[in-house]
Amino acid sequence: MIRVLQLLTATALGGGPRQVYHLVRRLPRDEFSVCVGGPGDRRYRENLGVLGVALAPIDFDTLGGSPLTLRRTLRLIREFRADVVHTHGKGAGFYGRLAARVAGVPAVHTFHGIHYEGYSRVGRRAYLALERSLARLTHTVINVSASQQSEAFALGVSRPGRSAVVVNGIDVDELDQRTAWGRGALGFLPNSLVLGCVARFDPVKRHEVLLGALRRLAPSRPRVRLLLVGDGPERDRLERMALELPMPESRITSLADSRITSFGVAEWDISPYGAMDIYVTASAKEGLPLAPLEAMASRLPVIASDIPGHRDVVAHGETGLLVPAEDDKALAEAIESLLDDGQRRARMGRAGRERVLRDFAIGPMVEKTAAIYRAAIITPGRRR
Repeated sequence: MIRVLQLLTATALGGGPRQVYHLVRRLPRDEFSVCVGGPGDRRYRENLGVLGVALAPIDFDTLGGSPLTLRRTLRLIREFRADVVHTHGKGAGFYGRLAARVAGVPAVHTFHGIHYEGYSRVGRRAYLALERSLARLTHTVINVSASQQSEAFALGVSRPGRSAVVVNGIDVDELDQRTAWGRGALGFLPNSLVLGCVARFDPVKRHEVLLGALRRLAPSRPRVRLLLVGDGPERDRLERMALELPMPESRITSLADSRITSFGVAEWDISPYGAMDIYVTASAKEGLPLAPLEAMASRLPVIASDIPGHRDVVAHGETGLLVPAEDDKALAEAIESLLDDGQRRARMGRAGRERVLRDFAIGPMVEKTAAIYRAAIITPGRRR
């Protein structure tokens, strides 16, 4: 039995928690035993509990080097008798890989996007120097797309021969079984045209560009609505921006008298995609985002900013459209080009689902990750 300890910096909305959840569900039970450590999010703990897996509470927010967090991480590795430590996110990647080296256990780390743009110039240099050092302690660095691996090689945070691309996978059967949100319950009229985005309310996601596109569409498109699904530090600012949109009162479609509809996505048994006509995302940077893949699997056309990560997902003109990043005018024009063409939207939606089933299935993701774990446990010099 291979004992895998998954360590997460965050257990709320995001690609890392989703990937770990699917690995827990899908790794062969006769070969792998999994334990998860991370912040004590109630809903995530309950979801794991249904699978018979405990969530060991541990907070990795302090990246500066807390001896107490390092000791707790080391204790968790030893108590679980881990054969492999798999880390996700900056904090978990820092403490998890250091503790794994002390314990003599191989470490695997997944980059769900390489984010450092918000740091100062000095902060960027320090962060990249730290990640380069941690890469030398890592058996395998997993990148979620080929474009991300190219970036990781260029930055030196991933090394040839110690790196693998494991594309995020979508459990289409599980997605199809979720209960769909009804438009009426969300406050939408039957003839509304709904644009939707599922993402953390984080600066990198550039929700303000979506609102800017909506501002441009509002005068000539009275039936258009925007459904933003998520939560995060940008929530209050986005709600203030939404209140400033030049939209008549009849178009207020959400709770708390806001011009956007916003719900948390911790309820993983409920799907918001059935309430949408077009999925839109203006993110400034991505590894390989899960929500656009889920939207494609739900037969939605996807309009996305033309950045690495999105290019790995959206086949321009076939499954959706790619537009210049940070350009609300180009985004509005792309949306307008699809609003009146239901047949084109349906054609792109069908092509998107076929692409997900062909290239982003959950099975290959689990199989490739399992193969990395098997290779890690035969590392020379490893000790229990």
